[in-house]
Amino acid sequence: MSKQHFSKVGFKRTLLSTLISIQCFGAYAAVDAEKEKAPSVDDVEVIEIKGIKGNLESALNAKKSSPTIVDGISSDDIGSLPALDMGEALQAVAGVQLNREGERRESSINLRGLPSGFVLTTANGQAIATPTRNSSASAYGAGNPFGAFNPAVFSGIKVVKSLSAEMPEGGISGIVDQGIRGALSRKDSLTAQVGFRHEELADSMDPEFVLSGSTHLIKDVLAVNGTLAFSEQTFRQDAIRINAYDTISNKQYDQGNGAGTFSEWKAAQGLPSNAIVQMPGEYRQQSEVNTGDRLSFAGGIEFQATEQLKLGANVILTSRDLDGSRLEQLEMRLDQSTVGITPRADSAPRDTGSVGTNGEPIYTLSAVDFNNPRYYFDNRQDAQQQDSNAYLFDAEWRSDDWIVDAAVTLSDAVNQRAEVLLSSRVDNSGITGTVYTGEGDIGDFYFDMEGAEGSMDWDNAVWSVKDKVANTALVGSKVDGVSNVYMIITGNYEQVEHEANSVEFNAEHMLDNPFIQSIKFGYRFAESSQDSTYAKGSSVGVDPTGVLTNASITDPSYVNEEAFFGGLAPGFVTAADGWRSFDFASMNQGLRDSIDINNVGDSSDGETAVLTPMGYIQRGGRQADGYIYSSSLETHALYLMANLEVELGDSYLTGNVGGRYIDSSTESRAPLAGQGDINNLDQGVYPEDYSHFLPSINLAMNLDQDEEFMVRMAYNESIVRPDLRAANPSAKFKYIPGLAEVGLPGVGIKPFEADSLDFSFEWYNREGSAITLAVFNKEISNLFDNEGLCNSDALVGTGVNLGSLSQQADGTCITDGNDNLSDATLLVAGDEVRMSGLINIEDTISVSGYELSIQQNLDFLPYPFNGLGGVLNYSNTSQDEDDDARVPGISDETYNAIAYYEEDDFGIRIAYNYRTAYDLRTTGTANGSGDRSVKAAGRLDLSAYYNVNEKMSVSFKAYNLTDTLYEEYQNNEWMPRSTKFGGRVYAVNAKYKF
Repeated sequence: MSKQHFSKVGFKRTLLSTLISIQCFGAYAAVDAEKEKAPSVDDVEVIEIKGIKGNLESALNAKKSSPTIVDGISSDDIGSLPALDMGEALQAVAGVQLNREGERRESSINLRGLPSGFVLTTANGQAIATPTRNSSASAYGAGNPFGAFNPAVFSGIKVVKSLSAEMPEGGISGIVDQGIRGALSRKDSLTAQVGFRHEELADSMDPEFVLSGSTHLIKDVLAVNGTLAFSEQTFRQDAIRINAYDTISNKQYDQGNGAGTFSEWKAAQGLPSNAIVQMPGEYRQQSEVNTGDRLSFAGGIEFQATEQLKLGANVILTSRDLDGSRLEQLEMRLDQSTVGITPRADSAPRDTGSVGTNGEPIYTLSAVDFNNPRYYFDNRQDAQQQDSNAYLFDAEWRSDDWIVDAAVTLSDAVNQRAEVLLSSRVDNSGITGTVYTGEGDIGDFYFDMEGAEGSMDWDNAVWSVKDKVANTALVGSKVDGVSNVYMIITGNYEQVEHEANSVEFNAEHMLDNPFIQSIKFGYRFAESSQDSTYAKGSSVGVDPTGVLTNASITDPSYVNEEAFFGGLAPGFVTAADGWRSFDFASMNQGLRDSIDINNVGDSSDGETAVLTPMGYIQRGGRQADGYIYSSSLETHALYLMANLEVELGDSYLTGNVGGRYIDSSTESRAPLAGQGDINNLDQGVYPEDYSHFLPSINLAMNLDQDEEFMVRMAYNESIVRPDLRAANPSAKFKYIPGLAEVGLPGVGIKPFEADSLDFSFEWYNREGSAITLAVFNKEISNLFDNEGLCNSDALVGTGVNLGSLSQQADGTCITDGNDNLSDATLLVAGDEVRMSGLINIEDTISVSGYELSIQQNLDFLPYPFNGLGGVLNYSNTSQDEDDDARVPGISDETYNAIAYYEEDDFGIRIAYNYRTAYDLRTTGTANGSGDRSVKAAGRLDLSAYYNVNEKMSVSFKAYNLTDTLYEEYQNNEWMPRSTKFGGRVYAVNAKYKF
């Protein structure tokens, strides 16, 4: 048994022993629902308020009574909102932005001008493991994919924007707390909700149900509750992409049908002779269908053992399994030297406003004619599994002067992706055609092509099967002796496992003091871990003979001329014009069956053949991807906090002042860079220790006797640990004759640190109504970046010794040739070494902004207008930094406009959400080359309900009534990069109370 595994088992046994002690002796008990120990919704949910008005008022009351700056969603409102998942529900909160660029409706969020990796997710105030996977390797990490959770299982959601000393560290932008109300505070009830969800684009009808109940087994002494939510998941997304704008070469122009030379054409257009002229060089159109299901459960038991002692246990379980996800894609590349390009007379070159490396002005043609492009059609399986389990045990003991509580949390989560890509390809295709980007209007876009039929001749292909482990996805063939037809076989298997376990004790002593209401202190021990595994498939050993034939080519299964893109992009390439496919299941099985692993030899470095979980031989040398590692973190935290209450005439000053001290130790492990069989490399172990003191202050004061006017001020320091996908502990090594490239382990990187200052001004002008303005500023330091190095000492512990290194006058780093490499890759004196590693940099980010929220209940109006009401919130954020440090993915402005009408047993709500344009960083080949931006967009959703009688109600929800597109562009909105369409969704449900 490994040391790491022993540590985890030992910790869980310790937690179990602690839990038994807590449950037996009660002097250390858990959650303080009335004193706001950490973000919780217990104090709000004791009172059951019905309807849209009541739900909004409940959330507003929680905001008003909180000692910190918060916003939230009440228990009943979660289910009534027009939201497909919890992330969509959260976008109704001021300062929250829903990220739609992620795959499969993951629904991560940004908060207060910062990305999702800066948001901490908790349950009843306890930090839990979430099924995150940083697919982009962003330095700011990945957020919780809220799409994995059905929001109906939670008793409200609270977004905490200013932190106090008692809260767990890890949320620079804030905390999203998922509440589970204690069973004793619930009424006896049993409700069942059944319905269907219609995805218009996917043309699917998916069932969904929610079963919820609670009962007092012994009145006011012992109670249990639970909510189970299930839904089938079928949703589709169509996309048209211009993955790159590539430079037209003189040769490509000469091979086209244009008159004269390229230089003469430039002169005729009035362009400078050194002008760079670009075209849409890589085109993709695709349809992705995701199928599976989502099952979520939350429940608990609560026992009032004595008048002073209360014990409780809660559980959150969720699993979203999209095992039937598939993508079919047509891909056309015009960037090859064999392609002919002809500028169209009806498309004048447009100035992009950017320049080349030597100052050349860059122009773009939105439309060109082409001949002889690379022609691909792809079929991809991309299954995903997201699981999260959290077990929360708590106890609480009260006396007249003391509240002593304790909590034990055990949680784990996994995010798994299994992808296989099968791509049929041909160079020198003989195809001719025309492409026009539409310049930002997808209705004007078109891609016409001729000659695709018969361009791929699989029946006469003679395949070159690879018999050794290699870093390749390509299996080539010859048709009539010409090597222009080939196949790409690849795909990633990734699994990221998380654990987060903790035990904490808290004590609060009440004081008879005119200034300090109580003193609270506590201790928390937490252990968390992340284990990442990775494998990439290859074409090694695959023989497509008899598997991939002309007869196996079919029309794509998910599209037709009427249904693709909802008819909004009529210029796409149809099946008749060349969008082809094949049956993935039979093709995949046939290709895997052709592999004889016993006849595959070792690579030149001695790497042996290993099958990936998808059944293909793993690509050689892939330890350089840096996605194979494990890490553990142990943290001891102590805090001391004074709760204040000072009478100032007709006003009261309340709040808390305190500090949290954390001492953390980490240990990261990853394969050492080296040679030979990468599946059996030695491991590097990298320990690290650090500590922080995090002060905080939260003050609130009512400015009048009726408590209509309130002002709040908050200051706190906080941290977020770097994401391991961005600062992973893997060492990387690559050698070609004369050059060695080394990537050092991303260890020793300090956590992000932030100083946050908040002000909030609140006017509760009438019952259920308020106008609030919040202003904030966050100063973030300890950013990190990659830096080139020429230092032999930096290689210690990496498994690679390149001898003595020296830096030349021109900056080149060279070796003396005294290395420890094998004869096959022996460096000689004077060979170049390119070595880089992550370091913390001096750059900082200052994020500031304000949030204006207006919530008004208009029941003072005469009938029938007294049922009207609404919410309008607007958020504005800005970043003060240099361009290199700018955080991508953040809109400067966001607003929500919600209007409702409610009378007696009927209610309807219309919600419009809008965010301005924002920038993205390019990651992965699927997103193309170069950074891009996302167009400003808004979406209209609707929900309505009708109470048939006291026991039964029906509801209707409609999503994306505006048929809003997701659109990316490069530099200018007239240079589209990606346009996606998901269509409208409708849901009908019936709810019955037994």
